[in-house]
Amino acid sequence: MDSQNISQEKKNMNCENPAAGGIHFVLVHGGMHGAWCWYKIMELLEKDGHRVSAIDLMSAGTNPVTADSIMSFEEYNQPLMHFLAKLPRTEKRAQIVLVGHSLGGVSIARGSEDFPHLIAVAVYVCALMFRGGESMQREKEMMELDKDILEKVEYNFGNGIGEPPTSGQVPRNFQKDFFYGTSSTLDVTLASLLLRPCPHMAVTNMSLKTTDEGYGVVPRVYIKTLKDNAFSLAKQEELITNSPPEKVYSIDSDHSPFFSAPETLHSLLLEIANTYCV
Repeated sequence: MDSQNISQEKKNMNCENPAAGGIHFVLVHGGMHGAWCWYKIMELLEKDGHRVSAIDLMSAGTNPVTADSIMSFEEYNQPLMHFLAKLPRTEKRAQIVLVGHSLGGVSIARGSEDFPHLIAVAVYVCALMFRGGESMQREKEMMELDKDILEKVEYNFGNGIGEPPTSGQVPRNFQKDFFYGTSSTLDVTLASLLLRPCPHMAVTNMSLKTTDEGYGVVPRVYIKTLKDNAFSLAKQEELITNSPPEKVYSIDSDHSPFFSAPETLHSLLLEIANTYCV
């Protein structure tokens, strides 16, 4: 079946009735974070009667693997791919709203490429919306932190001094300005206790190749964050221009709207789900 027919088939398919809890939201965190960062969004969506799964990628959240041991993005992203691959047959007849934050955008792009028939819509929340392939070099350049931020990152050298860093983390005293500028001090404190180093080699060795028959079939929606100190609005808009999604929304928040604007993000996710699943 060609991509045009697949796309039309997806438009003709309905998600299960939202009132019956048929929509399944799958939430993917960004670098240093874990499934825990979605706790407000999970509560709101579950109160609506929806099924919600938040994934801990390898070395994140409660995953026991250390970031210094991860050498590839595929390894880092394995928990999401395993989760999607192991869904029961009844689930595969439903549709998923796949949501990625920040670095999690690359994760959901890969999920869209491998499981296009499973996903009703991919939602990129101030996320890296990569196509990969020939554009990968420029896309990876966009991941580079601003110089003043880069100088503050604390690196770990699991393979020894003199070798490339194996993981990195933003120090606690810079986390609020970097990630949580408009978030409450309670959430900033919570995050400071739960953030873990990001596997540097997974990012450095990242590769991604997408196709029209996979990634290209899944509708994409982008949510911009207008007061973002971690991923500038200019970079977000460049990604949108280079690979236009079907719809773009904006939230007047920092890099972490799941903390600073949960009600707004929740409402947008419902609107998106109702557009693509009803």
